[in-house]
Amino acid sequence: MGGSRKLLKILIPIVVAVGIGGLVGYLYLFAWNPERQVLAQINDRTITVAQFEREINRIPPPYQEMLREDPKQYLEQLIVKELILQEAKRQGLITDRATLTAEAEGAAIQKLIQKEVLDKVQVTAEEIQEITKQHKGAADKKAREEMDLLVENLLREAKGSEKMEEYLTALRKKSKIEVDESRLTKMAIPSPPTNSGQEFQEAMKSGKPVLVDFGANNCAPCRQLRPILKEMEKEYAGRAYILIIDVYKEKELARQYKIQMIPTLIFFDKSGKEVYRHMGGWDKASIAGKLKEAGAV
Repeated sequence: MGGSRKLLKILIPIVVAVGIGGLVGYLYLFAWNPERQVLAQINDRTITVAQFEREINRIPPPYQEMLREDPKQYLEQLIVKELILQEAKRQGLITDRATLTAEAEGAAIQKLIQKEVLDKVQVTAEEIQEITKQHKGAADKKAREEMDLLVENLLREAKGSEKMEEYLTALRKKSKIEVDESRLTKMAIPSPPTNSGQEFQEAMKSGKPVLVDFGANNCAPCRQLRPILKEMEKEYAGRAYILIIDVYKEKELARQYKIQMIPTLIFFDKSGKEVYRHMGGWDKASIAGKLKEAGAV
């Protein structure tokens, strides 16, 4: 009896250790393995976390960061791509998906869209004339022909977009699509912080020059400016305020300063008077020059 108890004392820790090791091994190979973590199931094919990461890593910044903040947006693009490739395979435009190159994928997608969407777009002479008739008497024959061609191309593009939407909707209806919303939500990274309206008001009363970037987190040119402005914020600490205002969060400020496009950089002097504004991206040296003109020394 004493020997049995002694044996149990030895075996129990071993069994527990083996059990824990087996659990960790299972989690590593399956539950924790990005290659096996399914984000979306589209009919008989899956999009895994690892596949999502490989795809998104091909995208240059700042677009990559923006998509990581809203991964659902990019997953939707991958689902659409998968739907089209499955349909291309069904129609015999591609055979072995496993050996398909990126170039062959692109060619198959283009061929399917051409066949199912673009070739079915029709623009009539009556539709063109309906749009251009008010301009007929105001130009010569060559100008009218150029106008007709421009209108035709615009109509084709508009009708093509509409038909493409209808085609994708039809593909979805005949497909089984499941998305792991919980896993997708956990993958999202936080958007970079922006300044509030109250911070703007405090800066304007500070007696120091102020540079305000009116932009948005979902604007690529705005995001390209951010590293420059963040660097300059440190360099000009104590001499000037550099703020980033999201026009969608601070709509009243955007209206007050008549922001028509983003990004718009507005420079204020020490008294809070606007002295210069620039629309679009800009380089650091030019921004520094205008800050100096606004009184930042």
